Amino acid sequence: MKKLILSFITAVALGGCDQSSDSNKKITSSNQNTQVKENTWQLLSSKDEMRGTETKWLSLRSENSAGLDFPYDGINYLTLDILNANTDDTKIFLTIDRGQYDCGKYGCYGSIKFGNTTVQDITFHPHDYAGSDGTMLVFRGNTQAFKQNIGKFNEIIIELPFYKNGSKQFKFKTNGFNENVKKL
Repeated sequence: MKKLILSFITAVALGGCDQSSDSNKKITSSNQNTQVKENTWQLLSSKDEMRGTETKWLSLRSENSAGLDFPYDGINYLTLDILNANTDDTKIFLTIDRGQYDCGKYGCYGSIKFGNTTVQDITFHPHDYAGSDGTMLVFRGNTQAFKQNIGKFNEIIIELPFYKNGSKQFKFKTNGFNENVKKL
């Protein structure tokens, strides 16, 4: 199971690093090619050939990029990945292209706004693995409510703190989430 999760995380990290001005990109995940479009839900998969299993998840890149200072300056999108979206064992990851979150000893505290609702506080924890450089967070909270809100509202804004850069906001158009969950 650990190797499967590591494969998933590696695929997410590699998929999140590809920057292209082209509206269509090709993401390679465990020898499987998938055509994806910018700013739409992407159905990604990773095969564990040894165990004969396949993990599928949904991924969405933010519409906007954060302006971070050196050495993380340049284009910096946030990617929202939802693993096991069609089960009760959902895991939600956030990955920044480059940058360092400003997390305390007990996690990262940010904010989220679903549609026109009030701003809510959220907690994430750094998800460290080889080569991640601290660019990935895992959501600690009610993932079922998070999924329901994504399915109910067509836009979310996530605000996260970055080391020596303050808090940055990322916008996501989440329409089509429920339809894509059915494809998993």
